[in-house]
Amino acid sequence: MSTHSQPMKRLKGLAIKRSVGELIFDNLNILLMVAFAFMTLYPFWYILILSLNEGKDTTMGGIWFWPRKFSLDNYAFVILNPIVINAYKITILRTVSGSLLTLLVCGLAAYALTKHALPGRNFVITMFIIPMFIGGSIVSYYVVFAKLGMLNRFWVYIIPGCFSFFQMIIMRTFMYTIPPSLEESAKIDGAGYFRIFMRIIVPLSMPIVATTLLFSAVGHWLDFYTNMVFVGKRSLMTLQYLLWLVVRAQQGSLNALTEEKAMGTGNQGLLRQQVTPESIRMATIMVVTLPILFIYPFLQRYFVKGVLIGSVKE
Repeated sequence: MSTHSQPMKRLKGLAIKRSVGELIFDNLNILLMVAFAFMTLYPFWYILILSLNEGKDTTMGGIWFWPRKFSLDNYAFVILNPIVINAYKITILRTVSGSLLTLLVCGLAAYALTKHALPGRNFVITMFIIPMFIGGSIVSYYVVFAKLGMLNRFWVYIIPGCFSFFQMIIMRTFMYTIPPSLEESAKIDGAGYFRIFMRIIVPLSMPIVATTLLFSAVGHWLDFYTNMVFVGKRSLMTLQYLLWLVVRAQQGSLNALTEEKAMGTGNQGLLRQQVTPESIRMATIMVVTLPILFIYPFLQRYFVKGVLIGSVKE
């Protein structure tokens, strides 16, 4: 017998034996976690199977885990609808442009505020902190936007949210971890502040850049309140506001999605006969939610790393 196998047998014999109470505790923990996971995931699964079931068959009830009559008519109706297509364009344009502008504004502000020699630096930081505790009402916001001519315009989605003090502070804290010697060597070579920012600070801050983009993109994608209060044009309707309209629609009416002017003719007219308000709600929820669910896992590692590094300064 090999001499190496004897120590292994001794280690197996010395394994710690768990008591009956510990086994019961571990099994209960597993059961509770499985139950919690089921309660968390099942509502999303229920919406998915209803959206994949034939609309008229859904009204009969009894669908809990699998589609009874599989059909893609609900998704075809939603995706081919011109209102949904336009809402997708507005939402994507808002998310991309708004996130990039937020990244640029917050990044430049964070970099500037890392300079202790900046005149009025403490005063500027104080002015940024005050609105976090003392904010205006919706009426004051409405009056300001009206005076600036931003009501019923696309820029009302972008300009008010292009600066976030919270994200700026995280970016500034992260930038403090970059060695000052890198900037000093670049200055010796003749680089200015903007070139240093674009060529040195931004490439070294990719984790916090991804974090800021994720924060901003999720905020723009999920926001419906701005559309509801400040934008009344249907041509500027966003996906989340459209989803809000569909979810609160009365039974027996497809509300914004099924108005005759928006429906057109041809395939949409045929699909309208095969869907129901409930099935349209479910399909709309999935169409609006799935894009952000698919994108988030690819940015999650940057999100966690950026928040942890940007939240602690030694």
